[in-house]
Amino acid sequence: MSKQTIVRTLLPVLLLALACLAAPTALHAQDNESGISSPGPGASINGDVPIYGTATIDPFQKYELHYKQEPSGDDAYIYFAGGTSAIFNGQLGVWQAGALPPGTYTLRLRVVKVDGNYAEFYTPNIGVNQAGAAPALAPVATTELTPTVTPTFTPAPQPTAAVGQVTQPQVEDDSAAPTLTPTPQAVAADTSVQPAAPAEPAAAGAALLPTSTPAGQANAVAAGQGDSVTQQLGESLGIERLRTQFFNGVRISAALFIGLAALLAGKRLFEWMWKKYG
Repeated sequence: MSKQTIVRTLLPVLLLALACLAAPTALHAQDNESGISSPGPGASINGDVPIYGTATIDPFQKYELHYKQEPSGDDAYIYFAGGTSAIFNGQLGVWQAGALPPGTYTLRLRVVKVDGNYAEFYTPNIGVNQAGAAPALAPVATTELTPTVTPTFTPAPQPTAAVGQVTQPQVEDDSAAPTLTPTPQAVAADTSVQPAAPAEPAAAGAALLPTSTPAGQANAVAAGQGDSVTQQLGESLGIERLRTQFFNGVRISAALFIGLAALLAGKRLFEWMWKKYG
């Protein structure tokens, strides 16, 4: 066999080995202690579910949690949690599965080395939001309410006024003179008293006393007299003012007339002197 044939035969094998070394390789789950402990395969869940397990590898870089709905390919996995610290039998994350459609899902834990290689661990056949996975609701204790009896207030009967005539008490008037009932002895005693003689009529020439005038009429008469006096005073004042103004007018007219006459006389005198001495 020639050298060229040997090179052609070994070249594809060498290229394949180099490609395998360059690309990240998946490790077997049996070669590592990592994995998901809860929920287990075939579990039924709903709502927010904590994921427990171990995520460790040497040399450790990070871990990731993914899920997908079955049936689907490996490219359908969706990332939902992860970390950069190794976890030993602890909580890896929380799967918020309450909003997912009902169905069967698969969980995947990927633990990544520093050089990029990783190991994957799967938990298949998890029922999410299915009828059998609904949690049983605790019965709600009902408290029976006892109605409170409210006492009814009944007003006391009111006394009824008696219907009839009400007599008003008699009020004694102090100004009224008491009425005396004469006794028979008093009547007998009064028989000896002679009746008084009738009064003599007044003489013809006697002066008659003036009769009293009611207060209202007196006020009216006084008011009438006051009005007449005021009217007379106003008329007299008006006549006096008119007379004063008349005499003032006469005086002013006379003064104007005298002044005008003096002015004309002075003018004539000035003309005569001018003609005579000028």
